[in-house]
Amino acid sequence: MKNVLFASTALVAFGFAGAAFAEAHSSTSITLSGMGEIGITSTDNDSGGANTDGELQLHNDADLRWALVGMTDGGISFGANIDWDEAPTEESASVFISGSFGTITVGDTDNAYEQAMIDIATGGIVDEAAFYESEYNELAGTGDVIGSAQIGRYDIAFGGTTLSLSYENGTDTGLAATTVEDVYGIGASFAFGTVDLGIGYITQDDDEIAGISAGFDLGQAGLVLAYQDGEFGGFDAQNIQGSVTVDFGGGTLGANYVVSELDDAVGTNDQTAYGLFYNYSLGGGATFTAAAGYNELEDSAGVTTEDTRFGAGISMAF
Repeated sequence: MKNVLFASTALVAFGFAGAAFAEAHSSTSITLSGMGEIGITSTDNDSGGANTDGELQLHNDADLRWALVGMTDGGISFGANIDWDEAPTEESASVFISGSFGTITVGDTDNAYEQAMIDIATGGIVDEAAFYESEYNELAGTGDVIGSAQIGRYDIAFGGTTLSLSYENGTDTGLAATTVEDVYGIGASFAFGTVDLGIGYITQDDDEIAGISAGFDLGQAGLVLAYQDGEFGGFDAQNIQGSVTVDFGGGTLGANYVVSELDDAVGTNDQTAYGLFYNYSLGGGATFTAAAGYNELEDSAGVTTEDTRFGAGISMAF
């Protein structure tokens, strides 16, 4: 009872404080939103690790998001976005200013490459249909100390075109073994009616990635295709991704496929991943989701490992 009273009192106090702040700063707004997840999931992985035997595991997650927005007398917008995952175990934040000159964002945010490239469709209560290989292997985060991402990104839009530039702090402790180079990125996205196009390039020292992606709105269906080519530690890498979504049975049925190659000093590492997922809206911000995914890696020595996942549950948006 005391906990409930405390929570209620805190919410009332926050409401009065927010109302007073909004009255004193009419051009400023604070929006609170969040999400929750409940369900079951399973992983069966040849390579070992936690929960690799296919047993069902309970899953829950909660996320709290704050969006703060204001405007100067001269018409320049400013704001901050704060994300508490399992509040506040994992926290990320970014701050921005925006005007006719474009938008400058600094903090834990996408780099220019991520901002421009179009993501394939994925799904699952814990992204069972979204293997690591299904995500862009950009150099995001490699220049920062863990937990202190500092990416600066500049965006400017005109017509259906958006251009982005980004810089990410490296780390330099004075010791060569612990020095991490800065990361630079550039990207551009274009909208042509029912077709979206995204291209990007990102580099860190001798490593680099170039990518092109396209999204097609086909009415009750959607299609995304992407290709990446890069170099890591002197080794070549290529990655092809695709996804399709279709409105089906009052929900959305989706599938994705990823194939990648990494040529190292010994030979070629082949990787294939695909996923299948279904989302059904229950109304009021609740969505039932079910997904399954499979990943296969054959390394340059000919050793193959497999990773199978499936899960189901309800995600909640507040």
